[in-house]
Amino acid sequence: MSPELKRIRWRLILSSLIALGLSLGTFYATQWAYAFSDDQCTWKVEKDRIMIREILPAGVAEEAGMLEGDQLVGIQGRKFQANAAGVREAQNLINARGEGTVLVYTVVREGKTLYLPLRLVKPLDVGRLIQMATGLLFWLLGLLVVVSSPQRKISRLFFYLSLGFLLLPAGRLAFQGNVPGWLLFLIFTTAFAVRAFLAPLVIQFFLRFPHPFPLRKNRRFMSFVYGYFILDAIGNLVVLLLRQGGAGLFKGLGLERAPDWLPGFLKGAAVAGIVSNVIYVSAFAFALVCFIRGTLKVDERRRRSVLPALLVALALSLDFIGLFWMSALPRFQTLIFQRQAWIFLAPLPLLPLAFAYAVVRHGLFDIRRTILRWVAYFAILGAVVALYFAALAWIFGHTLASVPPGWAGVLVGLSALPIGWALRRLLLTLRRFFRRDQHTARQVLLGSLRESQLRLSDEAFTRIFTDALREAYRPSALHALPVLEGAILLPQGESAMGRLFPPQRLAIPPGLIRHARENRELILGLSSEEAAWILDAGPELRAHVDALEVQVMMLVMVDEQPAKAILMGGKYAELNYGREDRELLREAAIAAGLQLEAAALHRRLLDQGRLEQELQTARLIQENLVTSKAPEVPGFSLALRLDPAMETGGDILWVRSLSPKADGAKRWLAAVGDVSGKGMAAALYMSQAMALLEFATQQQERPLEEILHCLDTALRNLMGQRDFLTLALLEWDEFGRFRLARAGHPPAVVVHGSKAGESRELSPHGRGLGLRPAGPCDWEIAEGVLAPREWIVLHSDGLTEAMSRGGELYGLPRFIEQLQRFWGTGSARAACEALFRDVSSFEAQNRDDRTLLILARESA
Repeated sequence: MSPELKRIRWRLILSSLIALGLSLGTFYATQWAYAFSDDQCTWKVEKDRIMIREILPAGVAEEAGMLEGDQLVGIQGRKFQANAAGVREAQNLINARGEGTVLVYTVVREGKTLYLPLRLVKPLDVGRLIQMATGLLFWLLGLLVVVSSPQRKISRLFFYLSLGFLLLPAGRLAFQGNVPGWLLFLIFTTAFAVRAFLAPLVIQFFLRFPHPFPLRKNRRFMSFVYGYFILDAIGNLVVLLLRQGGAGLFKGLGLERAPDWLPGFLKGAAVAGIVSNVIYVSAFAFALVCFIRGTLKVDERRRRSVLPALLVALALSLDFIGLFWMSALPRFQTLIFQRQAWIFLAPLPLLPLAFAYAVVRHGLFDIRRTILRWVAYFAILGAVVALYFAALAWIFGHTLASVPPGWAGVLVGLSALPIGWALRRLLLTLRRFFRRDQHTARQVLLGSLRESQLRLSDEAFTRIFTDALREAYRPSALHALPVLEGAILLPQGESAMGRLFPPQRLAIPPGLIRHARENRELILGLSSEEAAWILDAGPELRAHVDALEVQVMMLVMVDEQPAKAILMGGKYAELNYGREDRELLREAAIAAGLQLEAAALHRRLLDQGRLEQELQTARLIQENLVTSKAPEVPGFSLALRLDPAMETGGDILWVRSLSPKADGAKRWLAAVGDVSGKGMAAALYMSQAMALLEFATQQQERPLEEILHCLDTALRNLMGQRDFLTLALLEWDEFGRFRLARAGHPPAVVVHGSKAGESRELSPHGRGLGLRPAGPCDWEIAEGVLAPREWIVLHSDGLTEAMSRGGELYGLPRFIEQLQRFWGTGSARAACEALFRDVSSFEAQNRDDRTLLILARESA
């Protein structure tokens, strides 16, 4: 693991724990331990008097008999000046008392002095509670996202953004007389951090998600945004201290009274605060516009995934606009409205839930495996610990009740050792289970190398090989670079701190090339511990490699010279590659080198003449002759695929519609065949057979037996002495009635279930076409009705006769077993592709053409 990745990992863990502790701690302190007390009425200074402005209905002030318009003279015999300082002093007196404390209010009503006992309460701030719940949901989602892929900058941005939402309610508190100074310091520090960084993080995130805008790379713009909001936060913090601290603040600084310029400064700051808040809100509006434009720019699938989050964000924006507008109206500046304003915040938790839906349901960030993994870890840990303590309680309660406490502690300690060892083994086993299975990765990676048609092009091979690496390991970064004169050109990179690195040349030491030449491959870690040679090349190159977030370099050798260097980032949900991973990568590097050598040799042979052009022409002709795209057949699902072993092949795959039957039922005809031999001769015979088949079916009422007879006679005159064609013809109508003729071809398979015995073979008698000497025209016809959800499958022997490295045949039983397994998916197309992948991963080398046709009748 590179040092930069280590720093990122620890930074994420520490920031997450600090933010969670700070948010929960301040929420508890300000809501319970140091929550302000409330008399549920509001005051105002009017004509040198403190007047009761509003009383909350059914509140403690109303219960005490207080009325709106009463003049407040004092509390507990203590009088207050009729100014803002006096009001603040009275509020501090109330806040310093606990819940349930009874204070005697001295009020004047209609010239009479009244003494009213009032019981203080500590109200719950529902709006802040909603914000805290929203922040916790964001924090949990952000932590899952960043744990699943810590190398991705967008993941880290989302995580830091979630921390901002988590800390947002922690920075909301006015000066209260009973709040200690250390808590005020934490709250003001949190308020400064949230004010300074939340808006820039929102802008930066939506400049990258869901669509990356070029503005995100403008360092001057981003520096201006962060710089402005940091200065704005400092200004707001200073104004808050001056306004809330009052004269007490200046007395603490050694001044007898507040300076004369303070009132004018605070008035100007109020106007500047309005402008500041408008800019702050505008920043969120700009981010929302980027969110909308980005959603419109992405593809349909990604748009559907982020659309719920966008709709929720738009709805919340309208909700907050309504709240701010109503708060600005004089008629809504009431105590009742302030206490009920939390209703506007009630939908706020829908925002993280909408993002969670997009992340989990549509896979914006792959966290399902991470969730399942950690839930399993904690479930196992909790179960083992619970069983351990339950067993200890039972043993010491029944069997060892008389054991002295000292010996009991020794027994507990000794028994914990094997329990800890067993728990460690269990967690390691579970961790290996959640890692990608090596057998699956081997099938994905090496199976792609066995596709022989990819040998003709370096570009096609590199593309397929890198796609296989992505599927097998899901690396955070993957770069396939050519090696020129013993060096590679590193692509442009950007560090976690925003530093850009232009493309740079990185020379591979001769000693490493010599080692790769001896072993025909080289798998090398790129961290500082394993790749000191990069640091020897210069600290700039070391920083560039770290910025690319790559951990492993795979060197592919061709003719004893390095040809390709593949740089891979960390595995998904893992930060390093284990020993088994590197062994598999070595095997893949050797196989890739052999494939590239074969491709180079093949190109050299083609360069000797016009063979390449002829082969390409023949391949295009064949692709135009066969049916490469399944036609739409109402009531049926048709899947088909033909993969030639070489550039051209001898297999036939053909589907066409026929004229309706006498009863008006629509008909179709499919043909799957295999010409003996390989290469150009087989391809030519296949082309002739396709032309004959087209001609023979022009008379659409001609029965299958007559079609086979015509083909047999014509091919016998065209083919060589030892050449022949096997063919299967399938005719069916829209009601599922079918007729099958087989001329020496492998039997058809009918599948109607996934259990043993829920399949059967259809093998009507019939000899191959074009054989010498001529034989009797005795092709049998198998007839039946394809029931709903039944499949009828035609294939060539290239699938069933595929041979593994150990000489084992794939075989018809295994072929049928796989068909039945894939039948349960209900998708013929998915079954067709999965079967080809299974055969490719099984076979050591593609030696024959492969053809498959699956006709599935849909459910009624």
